[in-house]
Amino acid sequence: MTENHNSPAGLLLSMQILYEKLKEREIPVSLLPADEEPCLSGIQFYTGQQDLSHTFLYLADCKTLASHPFLLHNGYLAVVGQPAKENIHDSCCCLIFPETMPVTEIFNALQQIFVSYSHLERKLNDILNRDGSLYDITVAALEHFHNPVFIHDEYFHILACPRHFEGALNFTYNEQTKRYMQDLNTINFFRTSPAYKKTLSTSGGQFWDSDFNNDRCIYVNLWMNGNYRGRFIISEMETPVTRGQLYVASYFAEIIKLALLRRNDAGEDERHPLEKLIIDTISGTETDRLDMSRKLELLGWKEADQYLCGIISFESTDVTKLSVYSICNEIEERIEACQACYYKGHIYLLVNTGKSQITPQDLRMKMSYIIREGLLRMGVSFPFRGFSTLSIHLKQAQIALSYSQMEQVPHWYNEFQDYVLKYWLLEGTGDFTKESIAPDTLHQLRHYDREHGTELYETLKTYLMNERNSTLTAQLLKINRSTLPHRLNRITQLTGANLDDFMTRLYLMMGCYILDYI
Repeated sequence: MTENHNSPAGLLLSMQILYEKLKEREIPVSLLPADEEPCLSGIQFYTGQQDLSHTFLYLADCKTLASHPFLLHNGYLAVVGQPAKENIHDSCCCLIFPETMPVTEIFNALQQIFVSYSHLERKLNDILNRDGSLYDITVAALEHFHNPVFIHDEYFHILACPRHFEGALNFTYNEQTKRYMQDLNTINFFRTSPAYKKTLSTSGGQFWDSDFNNDRCIYVNLWMNGNYRGRFIISEMETPVTRGQLYVASYFAEIIKLALLRRNDAGEDERHPLEKLIIDTISGTETDRLDMSRKLELLGWKEADQYLCGIISFESTDVTKLSVYSICNEIEERIEACQACYYKGHIYLLVNTGKSQITPQDLRMKMSYIIREGLLRMGVSFPFRGFSTLSIHLKQAQIALSYSQMEQVPHWYNEFQDYVLKYWLLEGTGDFTKESIAPDTLHQLRHYDREHGTELYETLKTYLMNERNSTLTAQLLKINRSTLPHRLNRITQLTGANLDDFMTRLYLMMGCYILDYI
């Protein structure tokens, strides 16, 4: 389903909003019963007319109601004095004012509230119509709510924050993305908070009472084409947040979504340039060489720099977008000259090791806490030079990851160098079985051992694997050193193998490996 790019429906008011705004003006009023339905577009005097509408609030005194009962089902009424029950429908919602208060004063107060919200609606639509920024929208929100407001995306990058309130907003600067973001401690808390995870499925304005600190706020999730794209937040700092503000916050969120959609339609890709290059590589999208160089130059990187890449999978099924993006942020926070991005179920990691001066061993150490705590598994490529070869080395990382998963190894960090020979031998055999591609010499020795109860195959394998060290081979086989030459002579007699030839030894060692370890 494609999102609508038109402005949202008018900013209608509810009885709850009117009640709260009257209370702000210190006007004595009560609301019976509570009603938060936003449907009111204006106010009219009630004089007994018949063509009543649910979109208007009607103002009347008790005398008028006694002669012309207000019988509109689910209607909205502002009354001067306490009306008799028989003079209003029992489903009617009423704002009740003291009978000593002039009707004109009540009308003017209510009319001013409607006008102020009409001005707010016009201001927000003017921002959209002139292609204003998210910053412009948050400035309007700040002026309306009188509390800190900001917008963050699904990665916790701050998209707009018009004013910093001391002690209210903890942001850090991400050198990789060149953006401010929510601080890492807060993100890590959200990642482990069941209460916060529940908020990621809500729609419309909601209250959030933090189980992390004493903060209270109103938040609205930004859903675009069914995808979570971030959040609009109003922090309770200078004035209390109220129930009536929930709907108005939702209206602001709709304006924010339209601004984001229009910006995307204008070709402003929200992804970090390096993230886009990585995802294009993964998806097989051809990247223009000049465009690639230009994007790398924006980071101070070069195509010929030395890199290392990795792929992270989730061992736990309890994976949320919050945990994914918080892990990406934490990786970038801990590792210099690094880009981490999420794509189709995995986190992809690229490190410019030349720029960060990080070694593969350093990377293992820095990633240890993140991966163990997050129940993750990681495959890591060989170090490589040349960004243009990224696709090849992403495949190396994928092989290390998938092989470690197939073998169910307990290691959380798996390097391609630990699996390259196994992959080479297994994938390089084509349609041949491992038995059919192994040297016949080894099959002869295994058959002879079975027939005669000897250990010639194990003797040859141990001898070759220990680089023809006779002393070490005899120790490992637990035989007398003088016995070994007799066994080796017997092997050459039976098979004709020339153990002094390097290529013969290489083929025999690879054969032992494929027969015994694959």
